[in-house]
Amino acid sequence: MNQIDPNHKLNVLGWLSHGLGLLLVAACVLLAEVIVYGPIDEHTAACIRQTAELQKVLRDEDTVRAEHARLTKELTAALQRAATLQARLPDEPREVDFLAQAAGAAGDVGLQIRDYRPGTATSRQSYSVMQVELICTGDYASICNFLHRLSKLPRHTTVADLQVDATEGRPQYSATISVTLYFAATGCQDANSKGTDHA
Repeated sequence: MNQIDPNHKLNVLGWLSHGLGLLLVAACVLLAEVIVYGPIDEHTAACIRQTAELQKVLRDEDTVRAEHARLTKELTAALQRAATLQARLPDEPREVDFLAQAAGAAGDVGLQIRDYRPGTATSRQSYSVMQVELICTGDYASICNFLHRLSKLPRHTTVADLQVDATEGRPQYSATISVTLYFAATGCQDANSKGTDHA
């Protein structure tokens, strides 16, 4: 009858204990990798990405500042032009005042205004306009100089149409000048207030 050597049995149990211990250690390492080190690696990668984005923002900061300064300067200039233009727009048509100014400019350049025909005032989105016709007589130089003087009047006007008829054998011309008068502006003040808010 065979008897099992007690020492052999102890050796087998010892090897089994070592094997189980190694498996337990491997399981603990794997668990630590999944539960602890995995999230740490993900967090580290996220920090690296965020750092790269912040470094890019810092590199672009000078460009952003320069662009902001340029746009602010352009906005300020546009608001100043709007304020200057608004100062040249009366609240009412005041076509009589315009006729007095036009007559003075025509007299300075030797142009005669023979007739004056005011039109009907028309309201637009942010201002109103009125067309007026000036029937004039003068030489070519006086007509050109008068048109130049119109652009320098205290109020803002534009020439909408110009018809010049020559008289045969005479140095004088008959000119019909259609002028647009602007008044009752409502958009400039709103633009100024909005620009001030954003500055």
